[in-house]
Amino acid sequence: MRREPESVVLYTQTGCADSRRVCDWLTERGVAFTERNVTGDEATAMDLLATGIFATPLLVVGDAKVLGFRPDRLAAALSDSCPCLPL
Repeated sequence: MRREPESVVLYTQTGCADSRRVCDWLTERGVAFTERNVTGDEATAMDLLATGIFATPLLVVGDAKVLGFRPDRLAAALSDSCPCLPL
């Protein structure tokens, strides 16, 4: 049975260089993701807080969380949850 890929959520904030780097890195690799910008959005900020990490960029893939622009850790989290992605 084929496993469905986990949803990929990227928490960002306006003006954060690393948030932009992670967003660009995901886009360049064709990864479908939902960007949630916490700037001026209290509900999204509370969702970020609920992850146990209140910093950006934070990539959440299933149970995996990667804080910051760390390409090796981003790739590992995605390959564990979405093995069909060519990273």
